[in-house]
Amino acid sequence: MKIIDLTAPLFEGQPGMVGFGGCRTSPTWPQPFVATETRSWDPDGSRFHVYTIFCEPGTRFILASFRKEYRDGPTIEKIPVEKLMLRDAVVIDIPKRDDEIVQTEELEAAFKKAPVKKGDALIIRTGWGDDGRHYKIGNLYKENSPHFNVASGNKLMELMEKNGSDLWTYDMESMSGLDKKTFTRGGFTIRAGMIAIGGVINCGAITKPRVKLIILPLKAKGGHMAPCSIVALEE
Repeated sequence: MKIIDLTAPLFEGQPGMVGFGGCRTSPTWPQPFVATETRSWDPDGSRFHVYTIFCEPGTRFILASFRKEYRDGPTIEKIPVEKLMLRDAVVIDIPKRDDEIVQTEELEAAFKKAPVKKGDALIIRTGWGDDGRHYKIGNLYKENSPHFNVASGNKLMELMEKNGSDLWTYDMESMSGLDKKTFTRGGFTIRAGMIAIGGVINCGAITKPRVKLIILPLKAKGGHMAPCSIVALEE
């Protein structure tokens, strides 16, 4: 069995939130992750860290209940663990480069081409999360990320609902972005009962069209979004 880590590490100086005006009221803007070293008061020389983490950077677990219209939905600690363990998943290949938009017809064609089974989790693979790009290009990793537009985001929800799918991952830093032709921002959407895993990396290491996923979010009581770890298993 091949185990593939799809989790982006959290590190100081990582891209996140820059250019997103709605996030500027956050106390962590523009630095979404800070690790403060605190040396122990104990004479044994132990070392501790205090972490301040905005919920968006890195690989994150997103529930529909973060949206106002779904606020009555479950929070992280209420998600059954079996929903996140050994999930059957299929790779949906839509290769994209800097700042490109996933179009509705591309998504539909990729979905039809993939060996999708009823209830599958979907792995949206553009290639953006490969080759250590998250380390190399700073805030351009977020600013130049390929993304969905409003129409293709809605089409993804439609395809998932028809297939009985409730979970998807994407290797773009953000699914939502600015359409520079229309100057409208959008692309990320989520519906009741669904789970998104954003900002995954290393999907290029998956060599088979179908894998199993293990997803372990930071189990923050009352949380709607949190950092998570995710691995793919190839048999």
